[in-house]
Amino acid sequence: MKKSFFLLGLLCSFSAIAFDNPYVLRSPRALLMGDAFTAVNDDAFALFYNPATLGRHKNDFTMYPVNGTFTATNVLADLDRFEDLEDDPVATANALMDYPVHAGINTAPGFKMFNFALSAIVSDSYDVLLRNTSNPTLDIDLRSDRGMAMGVAFPIGPGRLNKKSTEGSQTSLGIGLKYIERTGVSDQIGLLSPTVLNSLDQEELEDLIKSLGRVRGQAWGFDAGVEHVMRKGNSQFILGLAALDMTGTDFKVPENDNKLKVANSRDQINLGMAFGQDHKIFHYILSADIRALNEEMEFGKRLRAGLEVGIPGLSVMAGLNSGYYTYGATLDLGFIKTTAGFYEVEVGSKYRQTKSSRFVIAVSLFDFSFDA
Repeated sequence: MKKSFFLLGLLCSFSAIAFDNPYVLRSPRALLMGDAFTAVNDDAFALFYNPATLGRHKNDFTMYPVNGTFTATNVLADLDRFEDLEDDPVATANALMDYPVHAGINTAPGFKMFNFALSAIVSDSYDVLLRNTSNPTLDIDLRSDRGMAMGVAFPIGPGRLNKKSTEGSQTSLGIGLKYIERTGVSDQIGLLSPTVLNSLDQEELEDLIKSLGRVRGQAWGFDAGVEHVMRKGNSQFILGLAALDMTGTDFKVPENDNKLKVANSRDQINLGMAFGQDHKIFHYILSADIRALNEEMEFGKRLRAGLEVGIPGLSVMAGLNSGYYTYGATLDLGFIKTTAGFYEVEVGSKYRQTKSSRFVIAVSLFDFSFDA
């Protein structure tokens, strides 16, 4: 009984060394648009996709005081796997073998002022991947991030756009800076190793996690981007290029006996395109991203595509993220905005290798904008 609870506790509390890039924060709206957001990027999470998009901020000041996001594994998509789950660690391990489990919660309160933005980073994510039937191994990545991000954009050239412009173009350059303190561990642990077996003697889940090991690291990340916007009437086309975490956001961890580390974020160059029309009674956006231009990767794994269609107060999103589907909706009542839906991501190193099915629920309260 105790061993079964221990294993299930781990699976609810860790984050897979996700062979995928461990992003700092993701926009819930973007996740439901296939994460094809490099060129769209006009919400509270702009600093985490492309700082150049701040060049088209419409208002003198915009505040995002409360925005919480919760993500977790969508077990409803795999109910058959758990139908005959027994109170036995071996049966539990067999049912969960090669099944990525994820949970995360984050918030990024902040503001935009003209072409400048500042955001706090408060994020906890936990995933695990149990694999290798003959010698069970847990790939874990436990992350608790605290920090801040800031960025600014500079429109260049003769063209300038504002919220009243109905025709014209604008090119903007953007730079961003992030500081993060990350507490956690990124490791591969043999399920039958002394580390795990010794942890079974712990009574509380927090003690179990501590016994497996956890360290703290600090890192700075630098971002840069460029985008070109063309507007005519109700139509707008955007082309954006972003270089994120150009230093690799390499976390400096103090030396420790077990040589524990936290997950680093790789540098990534992303190209995005978006086209949309905004009418009085409805709007739509089509977007596409090609990710990681600086890495060797199958084309299918690079590709993201998204769609948003909406009327005042309600938007519906759908997308394709590395070959997997995403969909959901946002209800905007002015003082409260709620986003919910389902999405799938690739956590393996190859195209359509290891799918992680997840859901997202996000609530944003009291967003407001004004012009001086």
